[in-house]
Amino acid sequence: MKFPHFLTPKSQIGLVAPAGKTTSEVVKAAISLLSAKGFKVVIGNHILDSHYQMAGTDSDRLSDLQSFLNRDDIDAIFCLRGGYGSIRIIEQLNFSSFINKPKWIVGFSDITNLHSILQNVYSIASMHALMPVNYKPGKKMPDFEMLIDLLTGKSQSISVSPHPFNKTGSAEGQLIGGNLSILHSLRGTPMDIKADGKILFIEDVGEYLYKIDRMIHTFKLGGTFEKISALIVGQFTNMLDNDMPFGQTVYEIIKHSIKDYSFPVLYNYPAGHSSPNYPLVFGKTVTLEVTENSSTLKM
Repeated sequence: MKFPHFLTPKSQIGLVAPAGKTTSEVVKAAISLLSAKGFKVVIGNHILDSHYQMAGTDSDRLSDLQSFLNRDDIDAIFCLRGGYGSIRIIEQLNFSSFINKPKWIVGFSDITNLHSILQNVYSIASMHALMPVNYKPGKKMPDFEMLIDLLTGKSQSISVSPHPFNKTGSAEGQLIGGNLSILHSLRGTPMDIKADGKILFIEDVGEYLYKIDRMIHTFKLGGTFEKISALIVGQFTNMLDNDMPFGQTVYEIIKHSIKDYSFPVLYNYPAGHSSPNYPLVFGKTVTLEVTENSSTLKM
């Protein structure tokens, strides 16, 4: 696994919108907060464009992202938000220059598409983390501060309160994953997760419970759970149900589906579509310790 260089106060960050459209307020907040940390900020040419629900046409969003992938003076790329749209441009991206000088790509949700191609095709680490659309200027943001710490080379040890569904144990492995719906949509593609010995993280938002059940069973049938060394279950926010209730919560769905596996499982990890959204370094070898009293993820 190849790791981008850590950031310094002189590092330059590019802001792009490869998926959903955003606002000038989001861009201003990002520039303000990142500049206050000493970074230089460069914005893409089309980040405030609008094309249906996306931040400009496919070709314009592709142009912005490709430009920052190629530029030697850009040290990290922050995606302004998720939504939808990354999958429409990912096949056209050229990573040849990026491979020679990789930079941190930061984001989550729809940005799972980018994380997946980096880890599973190019073996380059990236950061699943808070995006500018979720920044709260003037308020404490421990998840933002933790992101900056990781990007500047400081290791993190995150403790998580016990959950009754946790399965105790310890594991070490490369951290992979992201948004469950996106991971499921990439099954059978070159970006499909390579699960052997990995620690898998999953989260989602606004999905029907029966669809979560279907996706989990798809990974089960595909042998993913036979290969991973541990599972981290993040935030599953604003779950939906039919008029005829499914009958289980999302955590109950997951617990029931993986009950026959022996790997440790950590539930309610604070990452996903709720606050706080603690960062995760995808591609990094991490250690997970799940006990009855508390659990710890060391990155």
